[in-house]
Amino acid sequence: MVKKSILLIILTTLMMTLISCTNSIGEETVITDDSFIFIYDMTIQVDEIKEIVVQTNLDSLDGITYQASGDGILVDQNRIYGLKAGTTTEVTAILGSLQSKFNVIINAESTAVSGSLFDEITIEPIAELNGRNDFIMGVDLSSIVEVMKRGGKFYDETGNRTSIYQLLKDNGVNYIRIRLFNDPVSPLGIPYGGGNNDIEVAKKIGHDAKLFGMKILLDFHYSDFWADPGKQVIPKDWANLETSTEVASAIYDFTFDVMEKMEAAGAKVDMVQIGNEIAPGLLTQGTSNYEDLNTDNPPRYQLPSTISGSTGNVDNFVLYLKAGLNAAKDQNPDVLTMIHIDRGGNNSFYRTFYDRLEANNVDFDIIGMSYYVFYHGQLSGFINNINDMASRYNKPIIVAETSYAFTNQPTANASHVLSTPYYDYPLSVQGQADITRDIIEVVAKVEDNLGYGIFYWEPAWLPVAGAGWAGAGSPITWANQALFSYQGISLPSLALFNEVKP
Repeated sequence: MVKKSILLIILTTLMMTLISCTNSIGEETVITDDSFIFIYDMTIQVDEIKEIVVQTNLDSLDGITYQASGDGILVDQNRIYGLKAGTTTEVTAILGSLQSKFNVIINAESTAVSGSLFDEITIEPIAELNGRNDFIMGVDLSSIVEVMKRGGKFYDETGNRTSIYQLLKDNGVNYIRIRLFNDPVSPLGIPYGGGNNDIEVAKKIGHDAKLFGMKILLDFHYSDFWADPGKQVIPKDWANLETSTEVASAIYDFTFDVMEKMEAAGAKVDMVQIGNEIAPGLLTQGTSNYEDLNTDNPPRYQLPSTISGSTGNVDNFVLYLKAGLNAAKDQNPDVLTMIHIDRGGNNSFYRTFYDRLEANNVDFDIIGMSYYVFYHGQLSGFINNINDMASRYNKPIIVAETSYAFTNQPTANASHVLSTPYYDYPLSVQGQADITRDIIEVVAKVEDNLGYGIFYWEPAWLPVAGAGWAGAGSPITWANQALFSYQGISLPSLALFNEVKP
């Protein structure tokens, strides 16, 4: 009899536990007269994200929601994102019949706005953008995590500190480009620099861009550091691969895995580049020393023909492109795919390159161009090239990179790539706005609306110590081509993405 009583007690206890679990994690949290939720007031900084800590006697907070008024913050599920300095925002937490109100305070922070950089400028609207709500007004924001980690701050035109993402959104930016290095650290674990753009950085930028309603272009470099027309160095993790099949498999797996991780982080990719400025090919070089990969002249050599993806080694080149393209579409059938090269003013070069892709049945969605007036010649060459590409291949075209300087004044931590004016565009805020506006107009005028948009390259790379192109000791080379002053204040040229629309 005693054993039966003990067994009955055990069974009763087990049933009560199951009922309790069901009440706490089921579709609806059970609320009683003594239930409560309480949240202390929070202080947060601009562009900081903090988790909301709820004091409660409930076993589960499933179903809790938050309502906020004002423009000082964004609520991201159970986290707060700071937008504007000098604001206090009341937030209401709601869970069934329970409510708790708390304040989110962002202390005042501002800087003086003075000088000719902030004089009014003129931006002429572009008639062809009338009704083009899908036109991409994008920026490459790849260095932003490192810039802010090193103390960079951003301010609106009045000098009030404001979230960089909010400033971009308010000024018409709708797409964010993010570069991705495979493993941007030396074998000893020392970061190479240049934004240190690994998957964790990409996830952070991508999540924040999505939070502000922007789309994402993910730029696979397929290298541990910068890939461009001068260098396409195989990542260290792939350096011992011996066959093109192995390399293609590595490209496929890496591409698919990264896109999966981006989506899981709330940063689903809308467009993808298979390589960056791949005029010489994809994975064409090796190095004898990955420790020195971020020096001015790292030791490099041409990969053997068995694995080289140079354009002259066309079978491997096409195999690698198709591996990346297939992985992207397998992970997300709706993703747009881009093949991107530089020299946007060189029509014969473009014909040779894209004819090769067409002849080898490389199936991609978008032609990507880099066009910098100071690298690639006068606007007339660019106009001729983009229009010929559209009519020749009947594919959408995007200027994936462009920029121009607003000054040639020196500043600490910076070394300007561009220090003299080109053609009719002075190094001024007006000159910067004019060339960018003219490039947008060229793209918008492409027949059949095949000009899809532009991405301005690194408009927020402020000259903060430690955020250089190659490690903490290197200078920032793009600070005078930003759309912000050296102090991080919005320049009048930032408004052009809105102002060019009729």
